[in-house]
Amino acid sequence: MIVTAGYADVYKVSPTKNVIVIEAKDIQGKGYQNIEEVLDDIPSINVGKTGFGDIDIRGQGEDSASNNLQVMLDGAPITNLVNHPMQTNYNVVPVDNIEKIEIIPGGGSILYGGGSAGGIINITTNLKNIHNIKKNIKVSIGTNNRDISGHFGYRFNDKLSTQFSYTRLEKDLYFKDTYRHSDYITAGLNYKFNDNHNVSLRYGGLFEKGQFIKQLKYETLKNIGKNYVPENKKITVGLDNNNHKIEKMVSGYMNADRDIHSVNATYTGYFKNVKYNVDTFYSKGFFTNTYDDLVMDHKTLGMKHKLDISYGKNSHFADSSILFGVDLFKQSAKLAYNDYRTLSWKDKTYVIRPLSFEYDKTTLGLYVLNNLHYKQIDFSQGIRLDRTFWGFDKVAAKNEGSAVSQRNNLNTSLGLAYNYRDTGKVYMRYERSFTSPDGLQITDDFSKQDIMPTKGEDTIYDMFELGWRDEFDFITADITAFYTSTDNEMTRNYVMDPILGFGRKSINILKTTRKGIEVSLSEQFGNLTLEQSYAYLKGKREYNNRAKDFIKANSWIDWTNAGLKKVPKHKLVLKAKYDFNEQWSASAKYNYSGKYTNFTDDKELGGSRGLKPEEAFISSYSTVDVNLSYKNLKGLSVSAGINNLFNKKYFEYVGEKIYSVMPAEERSYYLDVKYSF
Repeated sequence: MIVTAGYADVYKVSPTKNVIVIEAKDIQGKGYQNIEEVLDDIPSINVGKTGFGDIDIRGQGEDSASNNLQVMLDGAPITNLVNHPMQTNYNVVPVDNIEKIEIIPGGGSILYGGGSAGGIINITTNLKNIHNIKKNIKVSIGTNNRDISGHFGYRFNDKLSTQFSYTRLEKDLYFKDTYRHSDYITAGLNYKFNDNHNVSLRYGGLFEKGQFIKQLKYETLKNIGKNYVPENKKITVGLDNNNHKIEKMVSGYMNADRDIHSVNATYTGYFKNVKYNVDTFYSKGFFTNTYDDLVMDHKTLGMKHKLDISYGKNSHFADSSILFGVDLFKQSAKLAYNDYRTLSWKDKTYVIRPLSFEYDKTTLGLYVLNNLHYKQIDFSQGIRLDRTFWGFDKVAAKNEGSAVSQRNNLNTSLGLAYNYRDTGKVYMRYERSFTSPDGLQITDDFSKQDIMPTKGEDTIYDMFELGWRDEFDFITADITAFYTSTDNEMTRNYVMDPILGFGRKSINILKTTRKGIEVSLSEQFGNLTLEQSYAYLKGKREYNNRAKDFIKANSWIDWTNAGLKKVPKHKLVLKAKYDFNEQWSASAKYNYSGKYTNFTDDKELGGSRGLKPEEAFISSYSTVDVNLSYKNLKGLSVSAGINNLFNKKYFEYVGEKIYSVMPAEERSYYLDVKYSF
């Protein structure tokens, strides 16, 4: 994966920011089965360590990774509003449908708004560029997968073109009888009025079925291994006429059903020195990821306007530009199920209380990003105003409440780069960003009061970055150092209020710093290409001055200096590729993930009841993948490989005290055959 920049919105921040663009050629035919596997090969990104479906960029750690992130699909936000009590992942597009993945680590708040302290991931599908029609068929088989896909495009004339695709993915998961099977369908229409005006309409549909095990007791895994089958579970599905429970047995596997429908429309127009772009989007779907009948419904509707004006032509300020943007979108989610409250223990009678948790978040963002280019200097200035209307309507087991929390924020950024030659530059950057509460944190819940909007503030982050990049005769280098700090990080705590009683409250009582170094090198020696990428991540958390108002001193956590929980300090990826000729090539990849802390409180260490070393610090691991590829001028390409060549056994996720774990994939083989016509 060559680290480069220069696509769409990313182009606006890349002069003074470390950005990563992963192109289709970097991932297709390499054995990647989903988006998470692609992202996990970026050293500053960890997938799944902090929880199911979590993507952690630049060491946010447990409790912060899912909030300090924005994920976009073809420009539309798909970030989860709430991760409790159900979580999902971002494997919403097959790898073969990806045109590129743009990653802005630790930034992007001017263009994308809140939640960018970790970073931005913008996934662009090949349907975004319908005018570049594709025609191909692909079959993939492997140890744990059976896939088939086809892309069929047709250009009616110079103005009108269309594109369709279908992908069937069948993936066997780690444990016996666990799987995810999905169908992905796309259709698009593009009309080019002339060289300056273009409009496109696109549809994407994901239909997923499956069953899986989210995590397992470590002792059970040791005793039974991959053949573990969970016991069936008894659930309540209603009450009879006598108010007795109606129960049924269901599978002990978790349900992996998920549907997503999305529709996007884009207009792009060029007017002399002005480019205008508007994206409108609508998506609707649901996911389960439970062993009973719980379903999380979600919906997104919105639009993004961008007006890009170039200026300074025929002057020292040539290649300068100013971008004006307006974002308006609404995300909503709903979870509803029944709670069965006891009428009589003796008679075993109950009454139904319907529970409902509805969320809707409307965001209005206005921003300006000016990129001033003067001779060898790039100077960027950005400002964004965000107004968020965070609404909820909750009916819980013991109380309820509905309201809208209005939250206003200001993001700013300054970046300065010196281009000391055509290929080399040094840069520095400051960015102020914010993170709003998620669906759980947006409310305070006390036993003697209705559910109310939290009085907690949005977390404010100050982010600093220094970087250097250059290209020499045979080597490309990119080195970045960053530092992020906040003194009002939000956390959700159990508190006892003398008036409101016992409850859960979102409060800003943490002071957290994160720092790191990212290094990316690439060398070309004739037909041999080498790549090395490395990240060092370290964080520190402690209480701020507000903590004493909410937590008694004898209950304080003695925050460890060993790093934030579930963040490896070191991660290294080495790649080598050799082109025997224009048709044949071979590649190998080494991936090392360092050990990490699995605790937050130093008081948990030592003593007879303290954590054992293997419980406190999760061991490092490394894997090796190999690949052999063939392609000819007639459109045939064949790729075969082995992932986890030496069958390294390690855990994708580790819970408290290693009580529960999720083992990672073992050695697997794959063969991809693709024909383009």
